[in-house]
Amino acid sequence: MTLHDDHIGAPAEQRRQRAVDSLHDALHGDNDRLDRITRLARSVFGVAATSVTVLDHDRAWFPSESGLGIAEMPRSQTLCDTAQAGDETLVVEDARADPRFRHLAPVADGSLVFYAGRPLHDHLGNVVGTFCLFDGAARTLDAEQRRTFDDLAAWAEQELVASSEMGQARQVQTSLFPSQPLESGPWSVDGMCLPALAVGGDCYDFGLGGGVLHVGVGDVMGKGTSAALLGAGARAAIRATHGAVTAGADLGVIATQVARSLTPDLERSESFLTVFEAAVDLEDGWTRWVDAGSGLAAQVSADGTITYLTGDDRPFGVLPDDHWTEHTTTLEPGDRLVVISDGVLDLVEDQALVWEDLAVATRAAATPADLLAEVRRWAEVRPPLDDVTVLAVFRAADTGPDVEDSA
Repeated sequence: MTLHDDHIGAPAEQRRQRAVDSLHDALHGDNDRLDRITRLARSVFGVAATSVTVLDHDRAWFPSESGLGIAEMPRSQTLCDTAQAGDETLVVEDARADPRFRHLAPVADGSLVFYAGRPLHDHLGNVVGTFCLFDGAARTLDAEQRRTFDDLAAWAEQELVASSEMGQARQVQTSLFPSQPLESGPWSVDGMCLPALAVGGDCYDFGLGGGVLHVGVGDVMGKGTSAALLGAGARAAIRATHGAVTAGADLGVIATQVARSLTPDLERSESFLTVFEAAVDLEDGWTRWVDAGSGLAAQVSADGTITYLTGDDRPFGVLPDDHWTEHTTTLEPGDRLVVISDGVLDLVEDQALVWEDLAVATRAAATPADLLAEVRRWAEVRPPLDDVTVLAVFRAADTGPDVEDSA
């Protein structure tokens, strides 16, 4: 028993399974980077098949494979079980002649003769998979081929860990956004964020208190992990002002306070943050808003008129002593407020006409979810180059029941 086993009281296999469980969601999806490696290995070695194999309880499944043509098989019928148990590279030149493997079904039926497998580890050293070569004829690996195999396996291991970490980061970031649309009388609110990478620098939020809806969209310069960290901090800072905003505090003052709190982080990271924030009184539609360098919010009226809600204030993080100004409008019955990030501009043919396209889509949408679905379709046609965020507030043409607060 190792010192680690003694302290934690868990055998190696139990720790390995827990590590595999943590990878589960990240690996059940597109694994383009791993697929490139398995395809390359199959071509380089001229073997029948290659895979990244994960042993999950009593099954073996393949988050990436080339030439296998199956999604999983019983763990007991794999050579990977032996490779992972020994935690070392296993090369079997002819499995038919090896008493450990000759009884396995793929070996007995002649489909598997040659095997090479190198265990793959997570960042804590737990074995979470195997990088494998398979062939139906006996063969060997010379010293140069062995080095190439080890290099490709190390690359696969790096991508495996990166995929897991990014998958978990995306889950955490997604969990920070509102979990469901908001419905209150004639009002409907919903939003979405489609990161260009695994995680992104856009953030959005909405909440209701005292009959006042508080919504916000932020966009950190850049994308990826660094932008996501700053975006998470910005969202937390803005959400912390929810009580003051819904109580009627001046949004310009609130924005200035938030900017002051974020400025040190933005300066250290040499970044800036655009923000649109609004407070909507759901009784009469009176709306207070502040625009910090966003310029990407509009009120689409029931008669088709587009009113741009843009101010002259700069983004957060540009000048440390900046101040921001509150503006007002009224969302009448049938009006809709739409706020986007600049990633949406990449989804249309002519960026100058983005609001005309959005206005058409907004008027055609019965609910905010319909509008979000339409923008998703745009992103499928023209894959986004930047994070895409949309937040929509719809007021029905007919007034409904009294407003009820919801979290």
